[in-house]
Amino acid sequence: MYENKKVSKIVDEVLTYLLGKNATDINIKVEKLPKYTMIQTTSQNIKLSEKELVELRNFLNSTHREVETEQYYWALAGEGNASEELGLVAIMVDIAEIYYEGDELKMDFLRKRSDN
Repeated sequence: MYENKKVSKIVDEVLTYLLGKNATDINIKVEKLPKYTMIQTTSQNIKLSEKELVELRNFLNSTHREVETEQYYWALAGEGNASEELGLVAIMVDIAEIYYEGDELKMDFLRKRSDN
């Protein structure tokens, strides 16, 4: 049950970030596999400079998931600015991949399931 809530929180934080960037046509797919949950997002009308893109990639991949402390951070999560929102995502996923072309942003997140 907590695993579903955590996945829902990741989706919420990513959606909040995208809406804050004035994204349009936002698509989110959640796929529950036996050992992983895959969250894929695609959004249009995103304007990111090369610097912002590099910072986003680095930020999402600079923090390694720590299952032991994840519950603590998740419980403290509230409403905040965009970097705080994605900070929570960064500590709750195992892999984050970012693709950006034109004004389309794709973000794929892989989270090892802890409910097995």
